[in-house]
Amino acid sequence: MSELIAYIAPQNVLPALSDCLLILNSSNSHLHVIQADDGDIVQRHYALQMPVQRLVFPPANCHWLIASLSNEPHPAIRTIQHHLVVTAMGLCSNHIDLARSLDIGIASNLSELVEAVLVRQLNDGATLLEAIAICNAQLKGDVSYICHQQGHAQFMFASCLGRPLFVGLESGLRQICCSSLRLIRQRANQVYAMNTGDVVRFGLGAPMLILPNGIEQALQMPAVNKSQGIPHYMLEEIEAQPETLAILVQKYGAGFSLPLALRGKLAGIRSVTLLACGSSYHAALVASYWFETLAGLPVQVGLSSEYSDRDVHPDAYDLVVAISQSGETADTIAALKHAQINGSPRTVALSNSPGSTLTTLVDHSLLTHSGAEQSVSATKSLTAQLLMLYVLAFTLGEARGELSKEQVTAAQQEMLDLPTAVAETLQLTKDIRRWAGMLHRKKNLFVIGRNAHYPVAMEGAFKLREVAYQHAVAFPSGELKHGPITLVNEELPVIVCLPWNLQAQKMLDDLKAVRANRGEIFILSNGNIASVEGTSVIRMPNGLNHLSPIIYTVALQMLAYYCAVFSGNDIDAPRNLAKAKTATLA
Repeated sequence: MSELIAYIAPQNVLPALSDCLLILNSSNSHLHVIQADDGDIVQRHYALQMPVQRLVFPPANCHWLIASLSNEPHPAIRTIQHHLVVTAMGLCSNHIDLARSLDIGIASNLSELVEAVLVRQLNDGATLLEAIAICNAQLKGDVSYICHQQGHAQFMFASCLGRPLFVGLESGLRQICCSSLRLIRQRANQVYAMNTGDVVRFGLGAPMLILPNGIEQALQMPAVNKSQGIPHYMLEEIEAQPETLAILVQKYGAGFSLPLALRGKLAGIRSVTLLACGSSYHAALVASYWFETLAGLPVQVGLSSEYSDRDVHPDAYDLVVAISQSGETADTIAALKHAQINGSPRTVALSNSPGSTLTTLVDHSLLTHSGAEQSVSATKSLTAQLLMLYVLAFTLGEARGELSKEQVTAAQQEMLDLPTAVAETLQLTKDIRRWAGMLHRKKNLFVIGRNAHYPVAMEGAFKLREVAYQHAVAFPSGELKHGPITLVNEELPVIVCLPWNLQAQKMLDDLKAVRANRGEIFILSNGNIASVEGTSVIRMPNGLNHLSPIIYTVALQMLAYYCAVFSGNDIDAPRNLAKAKTATLA
């Protein structure tokens, strides 16, 4: 994921930036820096080595800088009129409408968009603070940005509209603002986590929160407890998902998500086969509903380790999609080769690893651009897979004439709304931690769902087994009455994925048997369901239809994480597990 870092201090801040790059150890390959160099504003670009090496900057008298790390070689920082420097991250859901109203290209990046809004207000005579207030009222979605004006060299402004930003005080009177919680906890002695809607001024004086009426208020910046160490990578990667998904949505909007050669072949596809294992298998199961509903195609989902032993003969009208985060999962590679040997399908690899073995074996590759995962458990790579499969499904439906223009527009709008919905789900941490406090000692758990949310329940149970070491089993809710209900009692809680859709009433009917057997119920739902004795409800975000499985997946990731934390488990390296790194590993 992209990262933002801003520094300001009485002394040269370039050495501090070099230290930050080592701490982040980011998979991003490009660094863009705008800095004050002896009074002049200088823009520089660096191609970063992998693994990350200490970067030696040219000698300079640099008292402030704004830096952006990304995988894009083109600058994500803008400096133009009014000596204004802007860098932004996230996803603006009304980007195209704003770009048109500002007479800038609809392919403009987010920093260019924010800069254009600010410059228009500055041209009309507004102060920078007034321009920020107007800009924030116009931006919709999940956005944060940092800006600096040369006429006010002693401070910068940070604005949080959903994407996390942190302001910290370092030794040597340095002040830092960045997007990484792990980085700021290591670098700063005092930290303020910005809330949605916050505007903060930081620099050579005390950091101040700018209230909506323009009044300044001193920030309450608690000291960092260095003994706590850094957060677990799994939590950091869970919290990175709004950014990861926003990147994919932006790439779709720019026309880069699906290769043109693949698009040209979609109209002739008559069936889809999805090959995967582990969490990727659950992503494939969710996507099977999308391919049926949006593309009108028959779908089979093959568990990679089993598919190689089946007598299959896919033909040229079958699209085989092999899914693997690493692109080196041995079972999935073997399953793909089995399909190719026994037939002549069109083949696609869905992976996070360009140049991996899987991508060399197929006709086309789809990349999730989700960045490296340090934790063994798949989190952001999984939801990125889901979004890419959704894009493929409705693009197939469009190519085959199964979807009207209105339905395609609705599918695209749902994509735009997704990062914000995921960010809203992450704000449920307090309630999910409360659940984890009640559930982490339970030896056995059921997780249930219906339709596309049954595979979500499978993934949630998988995560509880994987990191929390709890015996969790997933069922379609309608199957409870066919045997599993005999196990339900006050010692076996049932976790329920219950979006308010066409299956909701059936789900509620299924839960009556759970209550009759004194089972305790924990419901994730966007419906108007009240918590009562024996039933606890967490209210999920509204606004999603086909993509709602993604936010329920995120909520269950958080639940498994906190159950594991309360149990004292090794979060990032669960026992007996490792990520696939070469073709010799499963």
